[in-house]
Amino acid sequence: MKLSYPLPRTGGSTSYELDLYIFAPQSLGVHPNTYSKQQFYTDLQSYIRVKTPSTQLARFEDREVGPLAELRITLALAAELSPKDLSPKVENQIKLFCCILKSAVRDFVAFVHRTPVAEDRNRLAGQYVESVRKIAADYRDLRTIIQTPNVSQRTLDIFLFGDEYISLLIEDHTYHLLNGLPPNDECPDPDLGLRLRDLIEGEVQYRRKRRYASIPDEEKDNETLVFRRGVLKKYMASILFLNTKVKTDGLLVQQILFGVAAAIAMIFATGAAFISQSVYGSMTLPVFVTLVVSYIFKDRIKDLLRFHLSRRMTRFLFDHKTHIYDAAGHGVGFCKESFEFTKDRKLPPEVRELRNREHITEIENGWVGEDTLLYRKRIQLFPERVRRVFADHEVDGVNDIMRLNVQEFLRKMDDPKKELFVMDDEGYHRISGARVYYINLILRLVYDGKSTHTRYRLVLNRKGIKRIEAL
Repeated sequence: MKLSYPLPRTGGSTSYELDLYIFAPQSLGVHPNTYSKQQFYTDLQSYIRVKTPSTQLARFEDREVGPLAELRITLALAAELSPKDLSPKVENQIKLFCCILKSAVRDFVAFVHRTPVAEDRNRLAGQYVESVRKIAADYRDLRTIIQTPNVSQRTLDIFLFGDEYISLLIEDHTYHLLNGLPPNDECPDPDLGLRLRDLIEGEVQYRRKRRYASIPDEEKDNETLVFRRGVLKKYMASILFLNTKVKTDGLLVQQILFGVAAAIAMIFATGAAFISQSVYGSMTLPVFVTLVVSYIFKDRIKDLLRFHLSRRMTRFLFDHKTHIYDAAGHGVGFCKESFEFTKDRKLPPEVRELRNREHITEIENGWVGEDTLLYRKRIQLFPERVRRVFADHEVDGVNDIMRLNVQEFLRKMDDPKKELFVMDDEGYHRISGARVYYINLILRLVYDGKSTHTRYRLVLNRKGIKRIEAL
């Protein structure tokens, strides 16, 4: 799940509220006794990063003011000055350049696919070929600036990592573009497919010439290619990620409430001791029995009150508080998280209405029963501090990426294939049917006093997720 939080132009801070309701069939056995808070947070991975600065693909061809011009200035300074002075800046500039280029190429390819008129679509696809070829050539020309004795080998290696990443990026998105275009017999420009394939082949041959190890091979498992592509992707994207530090939220309040529970239990035990001594006198058998029984009840009262108060606190307190920092260690915001199982009667009316259970495929979930998991997140950001992360680029939002491992939901699922029978001319024969389970998700997001609700359905079998449907 990827959410974008826009940064307003005015105000010292801005806040967002996120509630994720997960409706799981009871047959999956995911309930408070089998699925703890710790397990949920183990299954959940969160990444918070600034939104990639938006730049159109055409701006990369501008040799005066575009992203390539900024990179050229930084590399020229690195070649003139001591490498220790500008090595971190060169690294960050190359990473950011690659991230902006990736975003621009991805958006342009998506725009080509959305263009309904065939002539316009083919014109844009041809423009894409010319643009990415020129951008790649201009970037590679910068090697003559940085490949000097004054520049450290590490700085040169970083530049070459960017070169390899750009080549893989062009190859990957050109395949996506080629895959979305109609066949040649329906295409107004039959040579377009050939030009796209030539572009891909040219990048593969370039990497082979430069002796980069990321070369596809039909006869092998392409382990090296997949590994290098993944490492380069993470390395370039690391410039966008914000640092986080997780702390337990409400620890002081929690300890105070637990102290109150202990005090109430102690009052009961002490009161029982005073009353028994006033009635039976001191050092008697009834007093001894009363002290033992009151101690037992004191222990139970303390634990029961702690449990009750803990359940009540989840409405007001959160499990974790994550502080968010930029690369320089300056705080740019924080977020709070909590997880619990909730009852159907406690669901907000909008959520209950959106999670209607009238569909025949949801009889198992709605009538037999389901467990409702609730994940809450409250985000507070300081827009002016976030915008200072990149001084030379406009930052207009923060992306929150969450990955939930659903392995725990699969353990008690039935065999994914079922045997069925159908009639034919010779009698009947066997066919196979798919056994699936439905997990409904409702996402509630509150921003600027307005709330939006979105419902999704995960279709799973014992092997994992088959598909995700937006309802």
